[in-house]
Amino acid sequence: MAVVGAAQAADLSSKKVILVTCGPANPWCKVFNERIVAGLEGAGVKVSVLESDLDPVQEVQQINQAISQKPDLLMIEPADDKSLIASIKKAKAAGVPVLYMDSPADASIMDDIALQVIADNAALGRFAAQNLIDGLRERGLKSGNVIVITGTAGSQMVQDRQKGFEEVMATAPEYKILDVQDSNWDPVQSGKIAQQLFAKYASQGGVDAVRADADYMAIPIIEAAKQAGMKVGVKNDGLVVTGTNCTAEGIQAIRAGDMYGTATEDAWTQGIVTAETAIAFLKGETVPKTVIVPEYRVHGPTLEKYAELCSKS
Repeated sequence: MAVVGAAQAADLSSKKVILVTCGPANPWCKVFNERIVAGLEGAGVKVSVLESDLDPVQEVQQINQAISQKPDLLMIEPADDKSLIASIKKAKAAGVPVLYMDSPADASIMDDIALQVIADNAALGRFAAQNLIDGLRERGLKSGNVIVITGTAGSQMVQDRQKGFEEVMATAPEYKILDVQDSNWDPVQSGKIAQQLFAKYASQGGVDAVRADADYMAIPIIEAAKQAGMKVGVKNDGLVVTGTNCTAEGIQAIRAGDMYGTATEDAWTQGIVTAETAIAFLKGETVPKTVIVPEYRVHGPTLEKYAELCSKS
């Protein structure tokens, strides 16, 4: 917080930032964007926002548009990391510094970005696996079937989460990952995918646990399970569900027993840290090339510790 205090003392009224990001239809993005804009404008920075529904083609167009306006900082929430490589290199050539957000930048453009503020995505994947393993063991299951419904598979953050998840799941080989599906961070699509997978595997032992890349994806998955006539929650000897990117709805679902756990990467914290880092950069302070926001597991023993923070998102 001291970094922000120092940065806000500087006159940043001449600085212009363009935020290319996901749109408010995504609940996480809505809070994330609001925190960034509030932080930057509070420091006197002029902010323009270009939003899309995580559409890689539209995002490339928006980045090109932003580069032509020569902002003092271009902040990008990537829809698909590989699709942005050429645009990031174009920004570097044009002298426009880029702050990459959430997902680690591709190795081929690490020299082209100014800095990145990312979540500890591998940790988030590990926390999800531990939630599912603990939940399945609490149910007394000596074997079980697991499905995964992810955010956009083309982003490094999703790949890092899945890698961390699989590393921990490998320590409990009695639980098998049956399927991994990409929902593009869409809650409605997440519910539909879950319905399809529940039906697909019903005759093959069924689905015992689900990892969702966000709480707002986990909630429709739970609803899909109930609509399919499945029991939900450990206390009901039912489906074990974990989320990530914790939200107020996720906390409520854990308290109700429908969801076993989640993890942070809450939009509130991620947005504030991103704004703080951008302000420090605009002031000319020395900032790390990579800022990793620490993440935490949220489940029964830690629920009340993180409930208030998660409920801001």
